[in-house]
Order: sequence, then structure tokens, then C-alpha cells
Amino acid sequence: MEPLPYNLTPISIVYILLAILVYYISAVLYSYRWKLVLEALKKRVPFSSLVKAMIASIFINNITPMSRSGGEVLRILWLRKKHKISTAIATASVLYERLIEAFPHLIMILLGALYLANFHFSVTFLGVLLLIYLWWKWENIVEWVSKTGKFRLTKEEVKSVASLKRNFKLNLAVFLLSSLFRVLDVLRLKLVTLAVGINLGWWDIVVLSVANFLFGMVGFTPGAVGFVEGGLVGTFLLLGVPAQKAVAATLLERFISYVLSSVVGFLVLTHAGGSEVWRALRSRLRRTGSSPALEE
Repeated sequence: MEPLPYNLTPISIVYILLAILVYYISAVLYSYRWKLVLEALKKRVPFSSLVKAMIASIFINNITPMSRSGGEVLRILWLRKKHKISTAIATASVLYERLIEAFPHLIMILLGALYLANFHFSVTFLGVLLLIYLWWKWENIVEWVSKTGKFRLTKEEVKSVASLKRNFKLNLAVFLLSSLFRVLDVLRLKLVTLAVGINLGWWDIVVLSVANFLFGMVGFTPGAVGFVEGGLVGTFLLLGVPAQKAVAATLLERFISYVLSSVVGFLVLTHAGGSEVWRALRSRLRRTGSSPALEE
């Protein structure tokens, strides 16, 4: 087996530590965004508890098929078990976050596609139309959630959740924070590449960030294992990076975003106040498989 094409120098260690720091800054900011949404729904939850839930959800995402399928369930259970917030309100807070977050994702995908100049505008256009339609029908989505039988919202709760769309300050804050996450993701990947001696331009890093996100979303294995690694290596090669360095950068990125995050997330879940939620989630996983259903 050939040695890695770089030496672990003091400066590369600094880059690695900075990449890890940026990763967890993102997790803290995700928690702050969630806190803003819950406060708009008149639900006050200690910020430290939301940070724990967010970090623990990363571990669950990494062990369940399809990106974020299990982590979001854990976040909902966390609010219900630890803070007595109804499943419907908890679900609405997560759904609202994801709907707003989709806009920065689309912008990033569009920027990466424009750089590569090899895509169909129709696909992006249809994606934008879908998001606009979902945003337009937000009140209908809320009403549907409240009538499914599994999630019961009172009239006051329906009104509160529906009002999120009309809260301009909240919409702007959530959109800007979601956009900042995409910037931090690009920054982390830049630090990872510098740590292994790769000096790509920022536009190339944007393309890597888009690839990292897309392969993580379409991968149906736990944590999208295999999909992300193969996709990232292939993208590095497309950008002209030598194979050995491409593999080294991919392994380092996955160590931070998959291995280390899983270990830290598991420790938080089992030793920092999440043991009750963990037991409830494991029970659901045993009953329903890898995509646990929620019930009131």
C-alpha cells in the first residue's frame, strides 16, 4: 500500500482542527435557528438542550438510511419527551426549517451548475417552482398535518404555525442562517483540501460542496456511505486533483462529518440527557424499521 501523498505537518493539523471547529459552529448555529423558530411558535426551550438534540441527531442521521431521515425524528421526539411539546408543533418547526433551507440549497446547486456549464435550466426552474408552490400552500400543509389523525393541533396552534409564513423577520433570519451554513460548508471543505495539500479555487470548492450535499441526499445507505465517498472522489478527479490526494481529502472530510460526528453524537445522546429519547427511538426503530413513524 502506497503512503499518503502528504505529510502531517503542524500547519495541516491546524487546518484539520479549524475544519472540525467550523463543523461544530454550524451545529450550534443550526440549533440557534431552531430556537428562533420555536420561539416564534411560542415554545421556549433551553438553547443547550437544542444543541444537544442537534448534535445527537447527526449520529442518528449517520446510522439510518436516507440523509436526515432519522435525525429529524429524534429532534421531534426530543422536544416531546424532554419539553412536553406536541408532536405536531415539533414537526412543524422542523418542516418550516427544511422548507426555507431548500432555497439556499438551490442557489448553491445553481452556482455549481453554472460553473460547470453543463446542466439544464429546466431542472432548476422546476425546483424553484416547486418551492414557491410549497411556500404558497404553507397554510394548507399545516391544515393537512393537523387533520392526518396522527398530529393534533388546536385552533390556536394551527394559527401560530400558519403565521410563520407572515413573520418577515423570522423568514429573513432563517434564510440568512441557512445561507450561512452553506458558506461554512464551503469553508470546511476548503480547510480539508488545504490540510492534504490541495489548493483549489473557491468555485471548485463550491462544486465539491454541492456534490457532497447531493450524494448525501440520494444515498440510500446509512449515512449515504459509499455514495458520498465515491461521489467526492469522482468530483475531485473531475477537477483535476490527483487520485491519491482526492482519496486523502475525502477520507479526512468523512472522518470529520461521519466518524467523529457519530462518536460525539452518540456520547451526547447516551450520556448528556438523551437516554430517554434514545430508548424511545430504538423502540420505534424495532417496531417500524429504519424509518420510524411518529404518533401523538
